[in-house]
Amino acid sequence: MLLNFIFLNLTIFVIKQINRNFVENMRKNLTIIGGGFASWIAASVFAENGYFIDIFEGKKESFGSQQITPNGWKALSNLIETKTIEKYFEPFNSIYIKKLNANNNLEVLYFHDLLEQNYIYGSIERKFIINSFKNHALKNSAIKIHKSSITNIISNNNYNELINDKGQIYEAKLIIGSDGINGISKKFVVGYSNFIKKKKIYRAISFDESAYKLSKTILQVLIHLNGYYVIYPTIINNKKATNYIFVPQNNNTEPPSLNHQILNYLIPEDLDWKSTYASFNDGEKTSIYKNGLFLFGDSGFAIPPHTAQAGNQILEDAVYIKKLLNENYDFYETVDIFIKERYLKKDMLAKKSKIVGEILNAQKLTKYFRDIAFKTNGSNLINKIMDPIWATENYE
Repeated sequence: MLLNFIFLNLTIFVIKQINRNFVENMRKNLTIIGGGFASWIAASVFAENGYFIDIFEGKKESFGSQQITPNGWKALSNLIETKTIEKYFEPFNSIYIKKLNANNNLEVLYFHDLLEQNYIYGSIERKFIINSFKNHALKNSAIKIHKSSITNIISNNNYNELINDKGQIYEAKLIIGSDGINGISKKFVVGYSNFIKKKKIYRAISFDESAYKLSKTILQVLIHLNGYYVIYPTIINNKKATNYIFVPQNNNTEPPSLNHQILNYLIPEDLDWKSTYASFNDGEKTSIYKNGLFLFGDSGFAIPPHTAQAGNQILEDAVYIKKLLNENYDFYETVDIFIKERYLKKDMLAKKSKIVGEILNAQKLTKYFRDIAFKTNGSNLINKIMDPIWATENYE
């Protein structure tokens, strides 16, 4: 009797352990490193598909606005209910490319009508769109937020150890690294790279009413001898504003003092410029996966900043991943298909973005031919470069 009792209890214990292991293996646990745009979009998509998520937010600051290009808007509408964000979205009806000529006069090189092509293109505050995806993701109770940052990753046989800034250790099998091109996730997958370039970018916001009226519904590119400006209307903290970007010829150049009666209405002299660096891979094709860690967003693909595609590509990539998950591919299959299918577009984007930067920053005789090309054949030039980028994909 005693032996039967021991055997019965041992059997029950074994069955419980098997069941617990089975449930644990069936449960889809995912860890996300990073707390920015890419991280919360990924959290939203994977949580909707039954994943239990630990997200290590760390410290993430956002400033200014994000351009939402036509391909980005199509992707966005597949990820979130756009009616909830429309009042915070500032649309563009047209694009003007201008230059300050030798006589210090403002000269229009090209006008592009977005409405004629039925393109939805505009801007939205970075902080707002991040919080929109965060709130959307947190509707799912399967997300746990950690305020700490991951500072080291140690690979074991079939899982990784994540060490945070407090020295605490976490085990993780499936990981999305979306902490940027200079983050610990990228270093874990590819090591230290000599192919990462940094482009200095200056950003500013103005709540000046006159500047907003001059920029309303228009995306303006203003070519200057020392670089180029991108100027467009936006909404910041529920207030109408103008977003300014200055991309200098080189990293040692600061935004120039324009001292121009008309331009100073559009670009106020008292702008508080904040400098940042846009980091990107220059000609290097690296892996974006290692031992269960998948690089997403700028961590995986960072391109030159001249086509405003960083955030828009994150949106596109998220929709593609959502499509695969909805077709019941598991994490590993999804990553494998994503890498095979998305590499070609990223390569095309990097090349075209580099070309756009060279065109806008052309010098000497080259800028003379650039100006002629914009004036005489601008539509074909823009369409040839941008149509493959703005082409909306079939996500059904």
